[in-house]
Amino acid sequence: MAKVIKWTNKYSNEQGYVKGIKKAEGHFDNTFDASEAKTFSRQCDVARALNTLEAIGECENNEFEVVEL
Repeated sequence: MAKVIKWTNKYSNEQGYVKGIKKAEGHFDNTFDASEAKTFSRQCDVARALNTLEAIGECENNEFEVVEL
């Protein structure tokens, strides 16, 4: 099963999916369509992505969860 990362804004409760992470630019690209989200097949890749999102400060305004498609 492919996994994707779903985000929820802590303040507006807006939700979407991570389409890509732009570490050098300090943000992620989002999509509202799960089929366009970046997919992960290995747990270690998901963990690396979540760590990157935290490192670039995205966890200040958003909560992230891993969901299976």
